[in-house]
Parts: sequence; structure tokens; C-alpha cells
Amino acid sequence: MDFFHAMSEKRAVPHHRRFSVIEGQRKRWALGSAAVLCSLLVPATAAQASAGHAEVRASARTGSTGTGTVGTNAGSAAGGAQSQVADTAGSGYPRPAPRAYVVNQSSNDVSVIDTATNRVTATIPVGTSPFGIAIDPRHRRAYVTNHGSDDVSVIDTLTNRVTSTVAVGTGPFGVAVDERRGRVYVADDVGGTVSVINTANQTLAETVNVGGNPFGVAVDESRGRAYVTNIATNAVSVINTLTDQVSSTIPVGSTPVGVAVDPSGRKAFVTNLASNTVSVINTTGNTVSSTITVGASPYGIGLDPSRDRAYVANQGENTVSVINTSRNTVIASVPVGDAPLGVATLPARGRVYVTDLLSDDVSVIDASRNRKLTTVPVGAGPAGVAIG
Repeated sequence: MDFFHAMSEKRAVPHHRRFSVIEGQRKRWALGSAAVLCSLLVPATAAQASAGHAEVRASARTGSTGTGTVGTNAGSAAGGAQSQVADTAGSGYPRPAPRAYVVNQSSNDVSVIDTATNRVTATIPVGTSPFGIAIDPRHRRAYVTNHGSDDVSVIDTLTNRVTSTVAVGTGPFGVAVDERRGRVYVADDVGGTVSVINTANQTLAETVNVGGNPFGVAVDESRGRAYVTNIATNAVSVINTLTDQVSSTIPVGSTPVGVAVDPSGRKAFVTNLASNTVSVINTTGNTVSSTITVGASPYGIGLDPSRDRAYVANQGENTVSVINTSRNTVIASVPVGDAPLGVATLPARGRVYVTDLLSDDVSVIDASRNRKLTTVPVGAGPAGVAIG
């Protein structure tokens, strides 16, 4: 049992977390003196397991919620045809539209959405209680953290099949790819570490001790840094990706979970679940330069640099806050599904994909109008999402 799951007896509850679990009902969970909402998975009954549901609401969750990486993929494991879009590389031939990969905690799989049609074209089985996802566009791979089985599933996005499984630390949640250095960074919540995977051979290359229950992770390739949220210490650990050592620790808000880095490398944005804020980090000095008040229980965050926007999933009130990142102010609030968690942006098409944990779907937002366009049914308990 841990932050989100009461799954296994080997999971010890950290002393700073206290919660009561009533199957099928919603309960408040207390972290220290702050009452916040968090999503918990409990062992399912036979009937629930057959239906693919095993969660109760005490509210929240998404860790690998970064912007997602836009790439191109071809083919589908389910055999569905992929919609075609113009080839921006100038070859003159159409290519498949980017796909949104949605991690479903309770059904232990990944739903693949064709972003041109907003329909699920494939479902990929992965490990136990998967949560986070990150895309390596160069090698056409997706990395999925399996919180319940302490490993990472590596998906070939050309075939939509798992090609390897990498054992990591205990309780992995967030994940991010450093494409330039050929590394994948995995936040091991229960283990208090960050596992570093070598993408050349899909093996564990390094383990970095960060403590404080690491949760979300984002990589700044230009500066050679990985930013890791630590929910127990209300801080962000900064890892030098050249040495894989912690170089700095930045105090932020209460219960930091999601993190995203601006492509320019000048700012990092951190969602603070218990204080209902977003901390803006100046990456030059690694200090908080601004604090933005958003909705209740903010979790996932995605950036659209083309519009100077950040999108924050507020799990406690079923909305997405839209932030103008030039002014660091909230300019809109978009209603979405039940318990939004993960966020991924698709700037080229002006779309934002938000996972709704308790309604088992994905809300698609029109970024130009700040309104929900459609809802895509996916698997049970969708959490992390990435585009590639």
C-alpha cells in the first residue's frame, strides 16, 4: 500500500501518510495537516476485476504528466488504419497522424488514440498498475512505469507491442526521456530513488538517491538536468544528467507532483497538490520565481510553447486551468471529466489531451477556444498520457 495503491503487502505506508480506504466510496486523505484528494487503487473483488475497475476515490494522481513528445508512427497492433496528415518534412507523401498513448491503471494496459479521428485503434497489455509514460521519438519507443510490478514496459510504437521489460526501483511513477543522452529517468516513489535506463540496451544504468518520495520527473536536455518532484519534502531535486548526481534541491509548494520544463530550458513548472498552486522555477538560478494559484488538487501539467500556455489538470474540481506562461496568470478554466490527472499537448493540431481517472475517458480540448471538443472512452483508470 502506498500513495495511490493498496495493492501489495510489501508496500509499507510511509509514516507521513494517513488514509482510510472504503471500497467503492469516496474518502478524504490527510497528508500531514493538509486534507487533499488522492486516487487509491484497492484490491478488486472478483466482480470488479472482471469489469476492469479497482479504484476508490479519495481523489488524485498522474506523475508522468509532461508535455508529451510529438512524433510520427505507423501501423497498429490492432490492425486499425491510421489517419493520414500532411508530411511536414516535405517528402510529398502523407504520414500517420500522431497518436496519444494513454496508460490505464486498473486494466493494466495502454490505449492508443489516433489523434486525427480521436478513436482508440489499439490496446497494449503492460505490467501491473501502470501509471506514467514517456515517448522516445528517435527510436520510436514508449516507456511505461508499472507501479505494482516495479518495472518499466518498453513499447515499440511502430508495432504497438512490448519488446522488453526493465526492472527498476520500488513503486515507479513518473518517467521522462533524455533523447540526447540516450537515457530514461524513472521516479521510484517508494524506493526514494530515480532509476536511469540506458536506451541502447534497455538496462538499468544508474540509481540516484533523492529521497522524499520522488513522483514526477521532467528532463531539460539543453542544460543537462532532470527535475524530480519529492512529495514528502515539498521540494524538487535537480539531477545533473552528465554525472547522474543531485546538484540542487528547490523548495516549492505543498505536495509537489507534476513537473514540466519549457523547451527553451528557462522555466520549469511544478504542480503542488495540497496548496493548489503551480511553482514556476527559474532554471538559471534554480529558484522559484513565481507562484500561480490554480484549481483544487492540481496534478498533471502540459506545455504548449507555440501559444505560451500551460495546462493544469485540477483533480479536485474536474477542470483544467489554462495558464499564460508569459505572464504566469490563469486565463481560463475548462470543465473536463471526473478526476483529471494526466495532460499532453499536441501544438501542431491545437489540441490538449487530458485523462479522466474516474470516468475512464480522455477529454480533448481545443487549445484555440479553451473548450472541450470531445471525449474518448479508454481503459479503466486512465492516468499518464503522452503523444508520439
